[in-house]
Formats: sequence, structure tokens, C-alpha cells
Amino acid sequence: MESKSDAHVVAALISIGLNEKDSQWAEKACLLLLESERKSIVTAALEALVHLARDHGKLDRNRVMPALHSVKRRFPSLTSTVAATLDEMAMAA
Repeated sequence: MESKSDAHVVAALISIGLNEKDSQWAEKACLLLLESERKSIVTAALEALVHLARDHGKLDRNRVMPALHSVKRRFPSLTSTVAATLDEMAMAA
């Protein structure tokens, strides 16, 4: 079960993805939280990256791609979410 602190992190990530103007800082925050062992936090970080790609038009592929591959290895159930993130990155490029 998700803890209250997890819920706060998830809410913060979604807010970052939707509202943060400093895309480099936001991307770094998402990449850091993609390393979490909590699936809900990793999912929110992926969603935030999708919003960043849409709103800012680019992500640092050299940093994001290894992180996405790591997520797929650690959480196979998030493979389709990772694929959606990759699709958004491709459309934004």
C-alpha cells in the first residue's frame, strides 16, 4: 500500500511535469526519482517526463534512455508506460 509520503512525492512529480518552467531541473528530479524502488513513484516520474517532453519539446536522450531501460528491467509491468514516454520523446524531437 502506498504511504502518505509516497502520495506526496507522486503529487509533487505530477506538479513538476505540468508546471515547472526549468526543464533541466525538472528532468534531473524525474531521473533521480526513476531510481526509486516504489512503483507508484517511478510511474509518476515517467508521467512527469511525458509532460516535460510535450511542454518543453526535448529531453536529454543520453540521460533519459539508460534510466528508461533500467525501469523496464526493474518493473516489467511498466514497459508500456516506458514505451509511451519514448513515443512522446520522439514526437517532441
